[in-house]
Amino acid sequence: MTRFKRAAAFAAALIAATTVAALAVQNELVPPTSGIYTGVQYSQKIGDAFRSIASCNKGATAPANVGGAAVDGLCWIDDSATPWVVKQYVNGGWAVIGALDPSDSSYAGVIGGGTPGSIDSATGPVINLGSVLPANVTITGTSTLTGFGASAPIGIIKVIRFAAALKLTNSAALTVPGGFDLVTAAGDRAIVTHLGSGNWEITSYTRASGIPVDISAVGRPSFSFAEGVPPLHVAGYGQALSRASYPAYLAKVTRVQNGTRTSGSATIASVANTDGLGAGMPVEGTGIAANCAIASVTSNAITLNSSSCVISSGTSAVTVFTTGYGTGGDATTVGVADCRGRTLAGRDRSDPGSLANRLTSSYFGAASNVFGATGGSESHTLITAEMPSHNHGYTDPGHSHPTSPSVFQGFTGTGSLAPGPGGSGINNLTISNATIGITIQNTGGGGAHAIVPPTLIAECVVRVTP
Repeated sequence: MTRFKRAAAFAAALIAATTVAALAVQNELVPPTSGIYTGVQYSQKIGDAFRSIASCNKGATAPANVGGAAVDGLCWIDDSATPWVVKQYVNGGWAVIGALDPSDSSYAGVIGGGTPGSIDSATGPVINLGSVLPANVTITGTSTLTGFGASAPIGIIKVIRFAAALKLTNSAALTVPGGFDLVTAAGDRAIVTHLGSGNWEITSYTRASGIPVDISAVGRPSFSFAEGVPPLHVAGYGQALSRASYPAYLAKVTRVQNGTRTSGSATIASVANTDGLGAGMPVEGTGIAANCAIASVTSNAITLNSSSCVISSGTSAVTVFTTGYGTGGDATTVGVADCRGRTLAGRDRSDPGSLANRLTSSYFGAASNVFGATGGSESHTLITAEMPSHNHGYTDPGHSHPTSPSVFQGFTGTGSLAPGPGGSGINNLTISNATIGITIQNTGGGGAHAIVPPTLIAECVVRVTP
């Protein structure tokens, strides 16, 4: 082989080697400081280094290409499986920062990681949640919060754990599920999202007790075999609850609508919906005196229990408390139904056009289309009108009537008595009274009898918190 051929073969081998190297994406990033390279060869190494940087060292094995080692901040796309995992070298290990799905060219970020951060609610009422770097944040303290600040990037998500009980105030800056203020408990967790301009939403909320936030469940009675009253519930015994402490429950058991008042008249007119309202329910509103209640209703009017209840004329909101104020309650409380020793029945409604009338006032003892109406009894004593028509049988032992006859004597003397013409006479006979011996006995004690169906006893509770 001539010198020229040997040089050509060497050049071909070098080109092949550099071509293979150019296809790799985990090339050495530090240019060589020793050896002899042509300008093309050195330029190729620089290009390979940039290629590795641009591709984030994509490959199935971890790169060690900064002077033969990995350094903090080195990027790596691990394509050993799908989706590809994006990693970054940190102090001797590879931290996962996201994933790439080659099937649809999508990226999935990683929420969390690292030691959770914390922030004290006492720095509120608007805390700067964006100042806490980790995604997992513990909020300490018991101060009321109205917002999480505006410094966090739009769309950022934080996973929050509450260390104690505090109030989250529902507003445009802090949207709470259900639209009511929420009181936390130690161990409760929430996922919150920054919508921008300091407006956050509570995207998800999980209580430590495991009971989900459910505004639709507030006001709902239920029966439980639990040893105690479940969280977020109270036993139903007709008690009074603070309106300030249970705003969601207050909203669920009251009806607010406009009505037209005339001073000195007990009737509130132009009421849109009186269905389910009944006598005794407290009524409040502008121009209505304290301690006034419904006396009766029509389809579009409410009549109060006194004409002195309406103290001014006008049209404004009227609030009816369907569960009353509660035992011993007043205008600061709302009542809970007393469900002790009672079964529940569906309220009668004029759907699809008339009442079902399965429970009528004649037998139930109350109007079954009114919220909270109570009726029925565990026992009943029959009255004469309720007894079926019937006969009493008897046995006659037989009897006799003694008599006292008086015999007529018309003639005296001796001789013969010749037949003569016909005649008549009177003979008096007395029939005495006699006891017939028939006795018809009364039966039954006249006491009450049970009318209770087979029943299983459980704790009756009402949910009062979302």
